[in-house]
Amino acid sequence: MKFRWAGSLKIKISLIFSILIAIAFGLNWMVASETIRSEKVADLEKVLKHVLVESAEEYIHTSLTPKSDLAFLYSIPHTEMVLKDSEASHLQFIVTQEPYISKKNEITVAHTLSNGYHLNILSDYEKVDLSVKKYAQKLLSRYLVSLLIILLISIALLDYYMKPLAVLAKKTREWNNQKSFDYSLDNPGKEIEEVSYAFSTLIHRLEIFRSKEAELFQEAAHELKTPLALMRSRLDVYENNEQYQKSQFIEDLGNDIERLTSELKNVLFLESSDFEEASNINIADMLKKLQTKMAILIQRKQLTLTLPSETFSIVASEKLLSKVLSALLENAITYAKEESMVEIGCDHTTQKIWIENSIGDEKYLFSSKIGEKMLKRLSHELGFDYISTQSEAYFRIELVFTRFVQGA
Repeated sequence: MKFRWAGSLKIKISLIFSILIAIAFGLNWMVASETIRSEKVADLEKVLKHVLVESAEEYIHTSLTPKSDLAFLYSIPHTEMVLKDSEASHLQFIVTQEPYISKKNEITVAHTLSNGYHLNILSDYEKVDLSVKKYAQKLLSRYLVSLLIILLISIALLDYYMKPLAVLAKKTREWNNQKSFDYSLDNPGKEIEEVSYAFSTLIHRLEIFRSKEAELFQEAAHELKTPLALMRSRLDVYENNEQYQKSQFIEDLGNDIERLTSELKNVLFLESSDFEEASNINIADMLKKLQTKMAILIQRKQLTLTLPSETFSIVASEKLLSKVLSALLENAITYAKEESMVEIGCDHTTQKIWIENSIGDEKYLFSSKIGEKMLKRLSHELGFDYISTQSEAYFRIELVFTRFVQGA
């Protein structure tokens, strides 16, 4: 079974925080237990040393040897009183020629007698271990209670400080483009405030993007109605009017299709690149790439394409600028008179480029309403102003860039 609360960020943060504290508590618990054990052993050694000194000075009046009977030492009142409240257990007195070397789990203290022998007293760790265990359990229970309290407090604090994030998520889910996005929060942390501002910025850009797209395609739908309506009308006339020749119908319909194609190209040649980062672009380099790309079109109409000798650089979206210049150049090549010249000029002092072509039989140029609409829309994004000039003989469009970087 998967519990929903297990995926909560505040629960995960609290658990990680509690685990780190638990590790610190555990290390402290082990160090404290070992320290208490060492202190109790040291205290017991002092008590045993006191017992040996008092016994040797007050109750031992004969020389003791390893064969001496030491039973009387266990019943000395002072010894019983001193050891009663200590951690000594399973006491044993022995006399040796050399100080006794304690074995594992033994606490040993020695006292040198007047005859050179050593009186030793031995005790095990049973009471010491029990005392340390009791203290360790009490300390562990306190640590666990403290850890639980810290966990609950951390969850409560995280819940309090992360409430603005939940409010932001709710506002984002409930937002629609009918109203502006409200990103105001009540006393948020700095990080949440930055996230809120980022959400607001993103949604604002999405609103602009959606409004642009809606406006663009609304205009496109309006512009495309005309050629579609003409095509439908011609078909009705052809079906109902016997005087309307088939050859004339095909020619007129071809013109309508070409106009429709032109309008569709104007609508579809651009894709939104609102989120593309700007970069430094050399105009001459881009125009050379476009010339290579359109070499087939140029050869088919036997055109002469002249590139500018001057250049300059701008800061803009490279992908979007390439599409704009490509569309303008393709427009000039498509509608230029055969065996004529298409001139591309550049003036680095005014940061201006222009494309000029003589006009052939076709009349649908990029100066259509949709083309103008797109240039108007993109001029701000790419940082240029545009002017189109048209006569019976030629068509010219100029782009003047305002985001100038450097001349060349």
